[in-house]
Amino acid sequence: MHNPLERQRELIDQLYHIMKDSCPDHASSAKCQFTYRHGSDDGSFSVEETFGYVINGAPVSALLREDLAPPVHRIIPELHALMKAHTGGDWAECTVKINEDGTVAASFDYSAQTQA
Repeated sequence: MHNPLERQRELIDQLYHIMKDSCPDHASSAKCQFTYRHGSDDGSFSVEETFGYVINGAPVSALLREDLAPPVHRIIPELHALMKAHTGGDWAECTVKINEDGTVAASFDYSAQTQA
């Protein structure tokens, strides 16, 4: 079995690749906010993405590439479940940023947990 922290890193890396491959080559940075709505009585959930990148200093709103986006609806619930099992935290939003220097950062918002 994977170390939970290593698996979390792998899932964030998968999100990074989906984002990077959804950007034009000349984009200098990118950001995607994933909103995870869950906890309804019927067990349903939804994942919404708000994606964009920067070209020549100008922000561009975009969509993740249609052929790359489907795994997001598996990755986000798995990442949430791993983190909740590991820390007990119940986040509602995960933001992944690809910085100009190519580094990747992920942040989690625990304040806005929403129901499906």
